[in-house]
Amino acid sequence: MKPFEKGIYLLPNLMTTAALFAGFYAVIAGIQGNFELGAIAILVAMVLDGLDGRIARMTNSCSAFGAEYDSLSDMISFGLAPALLMFQWILEDFGKLGWLIAFIYTVAAALRLARFNTQVGVADKRYFQGLPSPAAAGVLAALIWMVEANELENAMLPMVGLVLTLVVGLMMVSNIRFSSFKELNLKGKVPFVTLLIIVLVFVVITLEPPTLLFLIFLTYTLSGPVVTLVTLKKTRALRRQQRDDEKAVANAMVVEKTKKHQEKSSEHKNDTNGDNS
Repeated sequence: MKPFEKGIYLLPNLMTTAALFAGFYAVIAGIQGNFELGAIAILVAMVLDGLDGRIARMTNSCSAFGAEYDSLSDMISFGLAPALLMFQWILEDFGKLGWLIAFIYTVAAALRLARFNTQVGVADKRYFQGLPSPAAAGVLAALIWMVEANELENAMLPMVGLVLTLVVGLMMVSNIRFSSFKELNLKGKVPFVTLLIIVLVFVVITLEPPTLLFLIFLTYTLSGPVVTLVTLKKTRALRRQQRDDEKAVANAMVVEKTKKHQEKSSEHKNDTNGDNS
């Protein structure tokens, strides 16, 4: 049995605690009716959650404790907080159906995190299996922020919130593949234009953060089915090509055997004719 490691790494776990605090504050804000602040808190938790893992890898301070703590923090910030915030914001109007949809989202986030933890080290690092819980939470939080900040009112808004909560919840436990962007090399050198483009993207986002962030998260959510369909199409084409190659090889072998058999028959016939003469 592996001995217990005394002490914990401060910096990455401090970032995880900050992310957990942001998720907890989102719940409190939702209960108090401050939906815009609650949505912003979830988005802040996303940033902090992305930093703790990178800080741990950069400072070589990864640990089993940190991984488990991060998973529990994600469950609060991206599983429970968005569901409760959506329920307080708009799903409460649907009564029992509303809290059942919120529960489906919460349990889907828990299952998504559990599956991810069991697949660490064996799954393809280029892709996530199922929509990541931070991205699912980002869709809901950005929707709330966009509607509250722009004071949008529409009769279809409650139904949109209900359907979107259910869809992103189910996508978390689906087998749809989403790009993880882990193949990006942030330590290497990049052209100067790349830095300029990144700065311009941040400038554009600051013009209308709620709407643009919602569109970004929604685009990422929709990209999963597209990536999955393209991958399946390539896989099927590759398998079809392999079958065609195998058939071509088999046909070539049959032709070769037939040719050899004909040659042997011809030689045997010539020998027979020679004996008769």
